[in-house]
Amino acid sequence: MAAEAIGESKLFLGLPYNKIENNKFNKDRIGLNHLAFGASSLEELKELESILSKNKIKNSGIIIDKYGKKEFIWFDDSDGIRLEFYLRMD
Repeated sequence: MAAEAIGESKLFLGLPYNKIENNKFNKDRIGLNHLAFGASSLEELKELESILSKNKIKNSGIIIDKYGKKEFIWFDDSDGIRLEFYLRMD
């Protein structure tokens, strides 16, 4: 079981897995490509960016999604799975 938590997040995600020797995550295989979580404001997104950077977690910085035209930030977890925080469209 793996779990990721950032800052004071109240969301914990556990994904069961079996370690397979010399097997790496590949977003282009069938299955999970990435996970996106909603941020309620640009200020919250900036705070998340600050937390990532202060903890030396390589990230994209806040950028604009070319499809949804909304701000988001992404980073890869320790297994190479892409995680995003996306400004929600309310």
